[in-house]
Amino acid sequence: MKRELGTFERALMIADNHAPFHSVSVIKLECAPSPQIVRNALKVMQDHHPFLSVRLLEEQGHYHFATLVEPGLPFHVLPRWNDGHWVDVVEVEMGNRINTSTSPLFRCTYLYDATHERAEIILTLHPTIADSASTTRLMHELLKVCASLRDEKTVPVSGQVPHTNAVETRFPPAFRGLQLSLHTLRYALTQLADEISYRMQTRDRRIPPLHPKPTRGHIHFIQLPEDLVDELSRRARLEKLTLNSVLNAAMLLAVNQELYAGQPVPMRTFSFANLRPYVKPPLSDQELASYASILRYTVAVEGGIDFWQLARDLHAKIYSSLKSGNKFVANLITEPLIKLVTSLKSFRVGATALNYNGAIPIQPSYSALKVTGVHAFVSAYDLGPELSAQALLFNDQLFWDFVYLDADMTRDEAIAITEEIRTILAHAIGR
Repeated sequence: MKRELGTFERALMIADNHAPFHSVSVIKLECAPSPQIVRNALKVMQDHHPFLSVRLLEEQGHYHFATLVEPGLPFHVLPRWNDGHWVDVVEVEMGNRINTSTSPLFRCTYLYDATHERAEIILTLHPTIADSASTTRLMHELLKVCASLRDEKTVPVSGQVPHTNAVETRFPPAFRGLQLSLHTLRYALTQLADEISYRMQTRDRRIPPLHPKPTRGHIHFIQLPEDLVDELSRRARLEKLTLNSVLNAAMLLAVNQELYAGQPVPMRTFSFANLRPYVKPPLSDQELASYASILRYTVAVEGGIDFWQLARDLHAKIYSSLKSGNKFVANLITEPLIKLVTSLKSFRVGATALNYNGAIPIQPSYSALKVTGVHAFVSAYDLGPELSAQALLFNDQLFWDFVYLDADMTRDEAIAITEEIRTILAHAIGR
């Protein structure tokens, strides 16, 4: 395979060239398989998905995915010290660049405790080859193969899926040609007006700070139990809101209260859109690709604001934007925006970002193999939000994973923000 990168893929590559930028996913296991079984299963996945055998090739200023003749299998086994060992490994993984020119665009570390049969699979993926939807599907397939190899000594998948073209080649007809240009112009003017308004309103007020010295990314995570998630979901439905808007609003309010002293200020957050159901033809989660869009929203936040009103304000902006098709335009203009941000290095893009994945396909058990937790992180970024997060539903619980820079906050401050999020959501449903 040799396929030129699309515009969104180039944007992700430019971001990674500025600073390491990739996803790191964690599967926590009990009754864990041996390292050899995981290695063999990972090799099956590599043979099945062509993007797990490619590198990035530059030719005359153009970048391509190019299949490696001998891709090798970037799989490493480490002895598992304790239940928190994986946190240290993830923080190192977030800051370690993938060698995109000579190696496959992924790597896997297996923390294994043979005595207690506990383990963590830590999967690092370059963002050009996989989005959240295909990453969780890939992990589900990997676990299925692990269980099959251990129990039946057989492989439940065979053959190779076709490689996927760039997302813009499958935009619906209303977002191609002249119509796309008109949509793009309208969106650009809207963003320009938002930028002018934001700069005027934040004059002499706190905004996400730039840090001249190198900083290190750290992680923190919380879990919300099933009963709390059910109550939040019911209230969100009554308010005609999505859980994504509710969670995002809680992040904004907590950051405002802890980092901005509750002062009234416009704050910027990012929400992510999965384009797979909307392209023509739709793309299944079984195919590795980066079919997502990143959209920025500005809302007024202050310490004493009514939480549900904030969630409604944010949801209205998200709903209107998605309904008008901005998810397609935002995907296309990400490249020039990333070029601008990384070349100027004069501002941070926002205060928060949340990628809400919803219910994921990973199961609590695969035969004797037990999954006790699933986590997802994206590398901390010096020009990115002060607090970014991935949230997913697994085994009826919400796993909420946060990333922050040590220059933005201490661990105690990060914990204070996440505990404030818990408090905000509990109060929102009358607890």
